[in-house]
Amino acid sequence: MRTRASLAFLFSFAMACGSPDDVFVGELTAPVVYGADDRLEVFEEPDADLQRIAEESIVALIPNFRINREQDGTYGLYTESLETLLGLCPDQRFGWEPTAAACSGVLIDDDLVLTAGHCIDAHTPCDSYSYVFHYELEAPDSLAVIRDEDVYSCAKLVAQGTPRGSDLTPDFSVVQLDRPVEGAHAPALIRPATPLGAQESLTMIGFGTGLPAKIDSGGSVADPRADQLDFFVANVDAFQGHSGSATFDSQHRLAGILIGGRTPDYVTSAEGCAEVNVFQNSQAGEVVHNIAPIVDALCTEGWNADSLCDPKACAGEPCGLPSAPSGSPGVVPANKSGCSASRGSSDFASGWFGLLLFVVARRFRRRAV
Repeated sequence: MRTRASLAFLFSFAMACGSPDDVFVGELTAPVVYGADDRLEVFEEPDADLQRIAEESIVALIPNFRINREQDGTYGLYTESLETLLGLCPDQRFGWEPTAAACSGVLIDDDLVLTAGHCIDAHTPCDSYSYVFHYELEAPDSLAVIRDEDVYSCAKLVAQGTPRGSDLTPDFSVVQLDRPVEGAHAPALIRPATPLGAQESLTMIGFGTGLPAKIDSGGSVADPRADQLDFFVANVDAFQGHSGSATFDSQHRLAGILIGGRTPDYVTSAEGCAEVNVFQNSQAGEVVHNIAPIVDALCTEGWNADSLCDPKACAGEPCGLPSAPSGSPGVVPANKSGCSASRGSSDFASGWFGLLLFVVARRFRRRAV
């Protein structure tokens, strides 16, 4: 089964919904009925390397008002369950889980998080989020404990790519954290700047619909766009909130981040409740921003990191190359005076509803404006 990808979780919708009395921490109550798709909880993943990557390198962008440090030094999440938020049908998966995350991210240096460009703008600056590791289930009925070493804030926005016109890329934000990561956290291994193979297997890890991290290792490349290296098309299972989700190649190297795809996420059943919308594998329509032009833009902006910018940093090859044919148009340096991105002044909520518009090619859904 393949579900379709959309973009970032509606920040304004999250602000309007959810009771501050709904606190998710520790033990949860799980249902017994599960549908069929490729998403797994982190603790369910049989591949130890993928489980390690999820625990060490994957970051949830959680609005600050959704997370709070408790008296015992752990963190609680203030949000609604998926079932309550969407009116989910009882046979749908994950209905009992919290929906705290607005976007997904991945650690690419000891203090740098990469996410989708449309996750951060003038109305949602980078300091409106907490950057949280270990937002995941550690058992069928238990959230992992989130501690101080798992929670970070924004120091500044280092670089951002903004599409022009009907272009899909560049669409990325690179956030510098308030401190280098602590504890058992480490940057993801980045793929050299080489094209993916057609039908190459993919794994995506992120926070669709705001849920705790899910690992989807059932995806594959539909169109590698080998001559452009700007984005590639895949059939990963993705939802709102998966924007910025790390997508890994068959060798578990970071190949890109999700920026868009097919809609809608959920449809209304005959019983009047919400259920997952399903597309066939042959209808692949998920857009994944290639990592190569992102690293190139970051290094061009002057970020000094040998692990990213050295010509032999990725297995003896460059990690970053400009996308063909004209480099990385639309890339801007960070706002030097704060965390806000240099973006348009259009209303944020209107921008999200504007996501209903499709780009003509393959009906891709472009980023928010």
